[in-house]
Amino acid sequence: MIGLCLVWRSTRPRVHPNLADKYKGFHLQLKPALSAWMLISALLYPAATLAATYYVATIGNNSNPGTEKKPWGTVSYAVATMVAGDTTYVRGGTYNENEIRFSKSGTPTAAIKLLNYPGEFPTLHFNDPTRLHRILLQHGSGSRNPMGWITIEGFEIANAYDGIKMHNGHDVTIRRNWIHDSLYQGILGNGTRILIDRNTINHNGGVAECAVYRPRCTLDHGIYMNGTGIMITNNLIYDNLCYGVQANGKASYDPAKHPGPEYVHSSNWVIANNTIAYNGCSGIVVWGSTLLNLRIENNLFYENAVQKGSSAVQGIHFVWMTSTRIIINNNHFYASGVGGTLAFGLGAINNVHYTQSGNIVNMSPPEFINAPATLPRSPNFSLTARSPAIDAGGTIPTIREAFDSTPRPQGRAFDIGAYEYKVDDDGKEH
Repeated sequence: MIGLCLVWRSTRPRVHPNLADKYKGFHLQLKPALSAWMLISALLYPAATLAATYYVATIGNNSNPGTEKKPWGTVSYAVATMVAGDTTYVRGGTYNENEIRFSKSGTPTAAIKLLNYPGEFPTLHFNDPTRLHRILLQHGSGSRNPMGWITIEGFEIANAYDGIKMHNGHDVTIRRNWIHDSLYQGILGNGTRILIDRNTINHNGGVAECAVYRPRCTLDHGIYMNGTGIMITNNLIYDNLCYGVQANGKASYDPAKHPGPEYVHSSNWVIANNTIAYNGCSGIVVWGSTLLNLRIENNLFYENAVQKGSSAVQGIHFVWMTSTRIIINNNHFYASGVGGTLAFGLGAINNVHYTQSGNIVNMSPPEFINAPATLPRSPNFSLTARSPAIDAGGTIPTIREAFDSTPRPQGRAFDIGAYEYKVDDDGKEH
C-alpha cells in the first residue's frame, strides 16, 4: 500500500474530457464500479495530496531532512525536491546559488510555494550570470509543456542571468521580491494568468555591454512578457537599462513550442498602480498586433528616457502597433524636461488603437518623499501630502493593497502609483 500511495502522489489519474458523453445512459451499470473507485480514492487521496513543508537555512545541509530544526542548505535543492502542494520557507541570509529550477507543476488546489520565512528576507545571489544562473520555470518533460500553480515570494534576487525566466507558465505568482542587477531581464517569459505584484525591479540589463555596443542598450528591460491574463500591479520598476515593461504582442503561436495560443498571444492584460521611473527608455512599450483589451491604469511615469532627446517618449511608447481596445486611464506622467518628455508615442492613434482619459500629463511633479529629477542612491517613491497623485486614480476591484500592503483606498479614491498615501498616528507619511 505504501508503494501505491507514492505512485498516486506523482501521477494523477486523467479523466477524458468527453467521458460523461461517452458513457451517457450507462450510469446505472457504472454505479457499482464508480462506488468502488470512490472508496479506493478516499483511502488513497490523502496520501496523494499530502503537502510537505520544508525549510532552508544558511546553517543547513542538503543531507538533512529539510525540517525546521534540520533544514536544507540550498534553495535549488529544495525547489528540485518539491512537488504539488509543497511549501519551502527560506530563512534570512545570503544563498549563493547556480540555477534554481522549477521543473514540476502544482495543481489548482495544491500550489508549489517558495516563500521567505516570516519576518526574514533572504537573498538569492547567483554565482555566475553568464552561465544562465537564475530562477527558471521550465517543465522537466520539455519547455513546450505548461508550468503552473507556482508562487515565488519574499526574496532578494541578485546577479542573475535573468532574475526569473519562465517557459509557458500559468497561474504563477511573483510577489514581494526585489529583483536587481540581472545581466539581462528582470522577469522574462510567456504564459497565461501571471501575477507580478508588489515587487521592486531595478537596475537590470547589460550596462557594460551597452557601453561598448550601443544596439545592446535597447534589449534589456525590467519585465518582458507575452501571453494572456497578465497582471502587473503595485510594483516599483526603475533604473532598468531600457523599458520598464515590454508588453510583447508580436510573438507567433507555434504548436511545437506552446501548449496553446493563450500562452503566446498577448490579450487581457492589466498594468496598474505601478511606479515606473528612471528607466533608460520609455516606462512601457506596447508592440505588435495581439495586445487586445490591455488596460494601463493608475501608473506613475517619472523621468524615464532622460538620456534621450526631448522628442523621446518617457511614458508609453508604441512600436509596430496594430492592436486595438487598449485603455489608458488615470495615469500620471511627469518629466522635468531633461531627456524624453512625451507621455504617448506616435506609433498608435488615439480613438483608433487606444482610448485615454483622466491622465495627468506634465502638469506638476508627483511629489515623492525622495525622488528628485536625477536618480538618488536610495529613492523613496512614497507620496507626500501635496502630491497630485493622491485620490486621482480609478477604482480597480482586483487591487486591494498597495506596494507596502497598505489597503486601497485610504481616501475617497485610489492613489496613482505603487503607494497609497497614509499618515501614521505619529504623523509620519507613508
